[in-house]
Amino acid sequence: MVSVFKKLLSVAWVALASTSYAQDFKGHVKLLNNLFVPYPDTLIWFSDQTIENRLEFKWSRYDKIKVEAHARNRFIYGDFVENIPRYAQLIDGNQGLINLSFLWADGHSFVGFTELDRLNAMLSIGQVELTLGRQRINWGMDLVWNPNDIFNTFSYLNLEYPERPGTDAVNLKVYTGSLSFIEAVYKPQKHTDSSAYGVRYRSNMAATDYQLIVARMPGHYVMGGGFTSELGLFAIRSEFSYFLREKSTNESGLVATLSADRSISNSGFIQLGILYNSFGSSKSFEPISLIEPRVQNPMMLSRGKVNLFASASTTIRTLFTPSLAILANPADGSAVVIPALSYSASNNLTLALTTILFTGSRAAEYQNTGQLMYFKVQWNF
Repeated sequence: MVSVFKKLLSVAWVALASTSYAQDFKGHVKLLNNLFVPYPDTLIWFSDQTIENRLEFKWSRYDKIKVEAHARNRFIYGDFVENIPRYAQLIDGNQGLINLSFLWADGHSFVGFTELDRLNAMLSIGQVELTLGRQRINWGMDLVWNPNDIFNTFSYLNLEYPERPGTDAVNLKVYTGSLSFIEAVYKPQKHTDSSAYGVRYRSNMAATDYQLIVARMPGHYVMGGGFTSELGLFAIRSEFSYFLREKSTNESGLVATLSADRSISNSGFIQLGILYNSFGSSKSFEPISLIEPRVQNPMMLSRGKVNLFASASTTIRTLFTPSLAILANPADGSAVVIPALSYSASNNLTLALTTILFTGSRAAEYQNTGQLMYFKVQWNF
C-alpha cells in the first residue's frame, strides 16, 4: 500500500510540474515575532522569529481532472530553538503515510522546515469524485471543536495555521442530489491497526444541514452526526460522536458540542459554545504546548470533561478588527484568553497583534506556565 501511494503522489506531482503554467497560484509571506514571558520566573523572557512562506498550486483539465500541491516553508530562529531540545521534531506535524516534510536547516538557534500538506489528484465523472493523495478531509460542522472530524483533528489554539493539515487518503464522494452526498474515506497506515476509514452521509432537510457518520479509527469504532440550522438570528451547530472501544484495554465514551453564532450588521460576529468530553479528566493536567499545539484524535479535543467557549469580533471602518476569544474549564476555573487586533493596511497586507493568556493554577487544564504575545505581518499574493 505504501508503494501504491508513493506512485500516486508522484503522478500528481509530475502532472502539475509538467504543465507550462499553473491555472491557479497563490500564497503568502508571513513574519511572526514572538515574545514569551514564563511564569513564575518572569525575569527571563524568550523571543523568536518565524518567516513563513506558503505556496499553493492548482491545475485542472477539462473540469474532470484537478491536481493541487501546497507547500508550507518556515525558517525559525531565536531563543525557543536554542533552549528547547529536539525543536525540529516538535514542529514536524507529519501524520501521513508518507513523510513529505524536509528539514533543510538545523543550527544551534535556527531551523528551516518545509512540509507538503496538500498533494493530490481528483478525478470527477458525472456525480462521482475520486481524490487520491494528501488532502484536507473536513468532516466538522462546528467552528471550534469537531468530534466528527476523525481524519484531520485540529487544535483551536494553533491560530497561525488556518489552512490546517492534510492527510494521505483515498476519498470517494457520490452526489445523490443538489444538497446531498455520500462520502467514503480510507486513510491507510503502515500498520493496519493504525488505519482509519469511514462513511459519511450529508444532506439538507427543513433548512437544516445534517450528517451521519460511521467510521473506524485506531482503537475505536465511531458512530455520530451533526447539524447546522437556524434559531431566530442565530446559527446553531452541533456534533456528537460515540467512540466504541475496539479492545478491552480501551475506553468507550461520548464527545459532543453545541454552539450558537450570529453576525451583527455587516462587521460583527459573536459565538458561544460548549463541549462535553467523557474522556476528559478532573485531575491534574500536563501543560499545553505553545510551540505547535496539536490534538492527536477527536477524543481529546479538551483535557477536561466540559469546556466553554465565547468569542466576539468586529471591524472598524474596514481597517481595524479587534477580537476576543475565551476557552474555559468551569470545573477548575481555568481559562485561556486570546485578545487580538488586526489592521488591514491594503488588500493583501495585514498587520496583527495577538496575546495568549493562561489563568489557571498548576493543576488546571489551562495552567499559567507563561504568557505569549506575537506580532504578525502577512502579505498575500
